[in-house]
Amino acid sequence: MVAKALRNWSEDHVLAAMRAWRNGCGPLEPWFRATPFAAANHYRDRSLPIRCPAETPAGARLVAALPRPSRRTLWIFDVPGPLALRLAWELRRRWGLTAALAWNGWYDPRGLLSGRDEIPLLLSLAGGLARAKAGIGFCLFFDGNRQAGRPNPRVFDNRYTLSEEDGPTIEQLEAIGVKGVRAWSWHGMAIDVKAYLDYLRSRLPVTSIDNFARSLETHA
Repeated sequence: MVAKALRNWSEDHVLAAMRAWRNGCGPLEPWFRATPFAAANHYRDRSLPIRCPAETPAGARLVAALPRPSRRTLWIFDVPGPLALRLAWELRRRWGLTAALAWNGWYDPRGLLSGRDEIPLLLSLAGGLARAKAGIGFCLFFDGNRQAGRPNPRVFDNRYTLSEEDGPTIEQLEAIGVKGVRAWSWHGMAIDVKAYLDYLRSRLPVTSIDNFARSLETHA
């Protein structure tokens, strides 16, 4: 369903969108967060336009820069929300790989995390997600915009940092057969993601790419 405004999306439709994104997460499902979908359902600006993009060229260019996924390697992306969703959509289309969206932001039109770009994509792209395939690999997404913006006494500060509960432990990854980690950040690794990767690196090989943004230029 593609609606003209958020007011046309019932709670059932938002729930269906959440389930579509979550489908196929497998062992990473505990780290998929329903928070952004709950925020969309209770969003204060019900006139927010919900338009589905005809295509996701930016996501396709980013996917072109990636190797093939492996069931023994955990992929981690720390990419700004709108691009992250386009990339996640293309990963499902190209390989049937489901991205576990570990997003904890409660969007608010009056907040630093307004959600005005993310909510339309979360809802509209859900209907076109390709079929998920089991055993392709494991993929975890953080919202690279979670600390965007500067504090302003007139703007609700709904930003957040990652906690130890936002990613699987080494033991949990080893239990599902993960032997290594590849991580991509947009413009340099954020402090909270770096801390998580340093923890994983204590027992698993970790490869990190600190400027994934260059992929849009390289594959333009």
